[in-house]
Amino acid sequence: MTQPEEITQRSKNKQEPQSSKLLGSGIKTWWLLLTLPIEDYLLQIKIHPNILTISTLLVGAITGMAYHFGWIFVAGILVLGGSTFDIFDGRVARALGINSESGAFFDSCLDRFSEAFIYVGILSFFQGTIFSYIVFFILVSTTMVSYTRARAEGLGVKCEVGIMQRTERVVYLGVLSVLNFFGNQIASAMGYHQDNYLFKLALILILAFSSYTAIQRMVHVMRTLKKRESENNSEPDTESQPEITQS
Repeated sequence: MTQPEEITQRSKNKQEPQSSKLLGSGIKTWWLLLTLPIEDYLLQIKIHPNILTISTLLVGAITGMAYHFGWIFVAGILVLGGSTFDIFDGRVARALGINSESGAFFDSCLDRFSEAFIYVGILSFFQGTIFSYIVFFILVSTTMVSYTRARAEGLGVKCEVGIMQRTERVVYLGVLSVLNFFGNQIASAMGYHQDNYLFKLALILILAFSSYTAIQRMVHVMRTLKKRESENNSEPDTESQPEITQS
């Protein structure tokens, strides 16, 4: 796919969007191309990336309130909009030459808060039903997805494996929340109750694939650590060996 140089130049490590089993790189590239004019405007006014990061948090809180009141269609649009702000902060920082480790850390922390606000709103919406447990375990599994990577990197192990990371979660939740409105209309026309089938499907998929991703990362890190330990143990202990001298 022919694309402007800005797509890769402003991306992390100057690479094209990576494909995954649950989300193709073409969709990510298409979204970046669609929002490129907005990104260029943000660069023109030289907005600070931290403002975009904080905006993501605020949108996440509003999204959680929308889910709480059952405004699923609106919440879905906000999920996709908030994720776009989250994309912009890193890309704008790199384009302006002000990206830093502290900024990346700040962004990651606020991302976790933003996602928590969203799922707490969904938890409130499903209060008293079996789906409240599903949402609770989504919070647990997504926390484990983030924790396993952070702990692995603290041990010096690269851990970017996993079929459902944050990007996939956002797309599945946002898109199926938007399509849920049309799904309800179709269900009603067919004589069924409007029971938010597509929205519930999104939550089931996110729970299943996030749990699998957490386990996938645990297995990957354990194998890597055991391999490293085995290699370290197999190295000869030169300090304990007697020194051989020629006479």
